[in-house]
Amino acid sequence: MAGLAAALAGLSCGKPDPEPQIQLLRSLQADVREKAAGKLLLYGDRVVPRLIQETNSSYKRVRFEVARLLGRMRDPRATDALIRLLDDDSFNVAAYAAWGLGEMKAKKALPSLLRFTETPSKALRKPVVQSLGPCYDDTLHAALDDSVRRVIERAFHDPVPDIRIAALGSARHLGYEGMLHGLIRLARDREAKVRHVAVQTLGQAAVGRAPRSPGPLAGADRAAVEEALVTALGDSYQSIRTKAVRALEQMGPPPSAAPGLRRLAESGTEEDRREAGRALDNLAAGAAPPPPGAQVSG
Repeated sequence: MAGLAAALAGLSCGKPDPEPQIQLLRSLQADVREKAAGKLLLYGDRVVPRLIQETNSSYKRVRFEVARLLGRMRDPRATDALIRLLDDDSFNVAAYAAWGLGEMKAKKALPSLLRFTETPSKALRKPVVQSLGPCYDDTLHAALDDSVRRVIERAFHDPVPDIRIAALGSARHLGYEGMLHGLIRLARDREAKVRHVAVQTLGQAAVGRAPRSPGPLAGADRAAVEEALVTALGDSYQSIRTKAVRALEQMGPPPSAAPGLRRLAESGTEEDRREAGRALDNLAAGAAPPPPGAQVSG
């Protein structure tokens, strides 16, 4: 009877009933579930209440697909349901719930996310750390604010490289304030993909290009960032050297970078020569760093 009512409601709106696609989320075949989920996305916010109902499904695969869909839809009505799914007995379902809360920038989810920051599941720990920054809010009381910052800084030391990267992403939403030493250490991380992100992050921190940033660095803090970026000019990975050059460009570039830039311009790869040459030209011209709102190449 309920199925018939839903079908009639769909017809009255002149749109197909989403119920058949929802039932296909139970399929044992991943490709069938994927296609059904793709079609459900097209229904937009009108299908959200029905998807929220399915977060209580007895089928783990349904809860997984629904958590992923709700995160992609970013509808705030799903906040409470996704918070509840953090406790799901499937780490994969809980991971998509955590990711979805970050996509929705769900401020009320922060206390719940903090409960899972030390979970043994790498699959869950990453989206939890990743979502702390987007869910952060300036109105947090001091104890919760301190907890968020401690968790992010602790995640800088996580044994899983992807979680260290997730922590860098969350730190950006807090303006990197008080986290400079952690950023510099990650710019020298043993994993190239972590260094790649951290080097770019240092450039953003140096010029104050991040939400809630206290502004451009000065004095000893600026000098420490310059030193870390100049060191990165000698990295064995091309992409990291390029990121270092561009990060230094955001800062001016500083005169202290000149020797390293000249080495790249004289004996580096073609890309090194092009990137370093441009930075040296800017340095010779006395170029000022771009204003905080400006676009900077990548």
